[in-house]
Amino acid sequence: MADRTTALSSHKAQANQRAFYQQLEHIAPGLRNYIRQRLLSAERRRLIPPGLYAPEDVLDDVLLHVYEHFEAIPTDEQALRIKLFQLANERLDELLKDEAWHRNAVSLEELLSDELKLMDEIPLITVDADGDILLVEELDDAELAPQEPKLVLLEDSFEEELMATLGLDRRLVKADNGQRAILAHLYDRLPEQSRILLDLWTRGKLSIEEIAKVRMLSVEQVQTILQRIQAEFQTRLR
Repeated sequence: MADRTTALSSHKAQANQRAFYQQLEHIAPGLRNYIRQRLLSAERRRLIPPGLYAPEDVLDDVLLHVYEHFEAIPTDEQALRIKLFQLANERLDELLKDEAWHRNAVSLEELLSDELKLMDEIPLITVDADGDILLVEELDDAELAPQEPKLVLLEDSFEEELMATLGLDRRLVKADNGQRAILAHLYDRLPEQSRILLDLWTRGKLSIEEIAKVRMLSVEQVQTILQRIQAEFQTRLR
């Protein structure tokens, strides 16, 4: 492990920027996919136009920052990995702030507290024979209520990661596109800060402790949110 940070110093001394970048990605293997997922999620929610930002450009901004400020960057591998994700979050937040409406500034702890309440309000949904998503409450109405638009399914690779991380029954979900649509719907309806924690856990491949450091939260706060998400998905996808 120490060899990786030693290699970074060597690549920097030799001005070998490409090798330096490759070494950073070995230290944070989930960073590229995490950035990509954050951008895809923003596109799905129409916060940014599709294709406006390339994940590679955001990643390059992060890696370049570390390269240019290497002397001030942590040399411990875990601390460096956390720093990389923090820089990625800062860059992504800047992009989304420039392109989309955003809430008035409140503390992250307040947002997470509010989001726990919002998760209680996610409506029950089902899928009809045509694969369209319906609110369960609509089935009790005498008149046909407008249906929500058909959702695009999640990417196969991310879908697999979500099912594995959240302990979902893969055979049950994959056997039915309706179940896959519900999985995508639940993911898209997650509150923003909760979704970021989930993305760090799945795509970022970070531990609970690392996520807490990246987002500057307590381990207990992160555990509470992720356990709540896990229970919510498992309940809806039985």
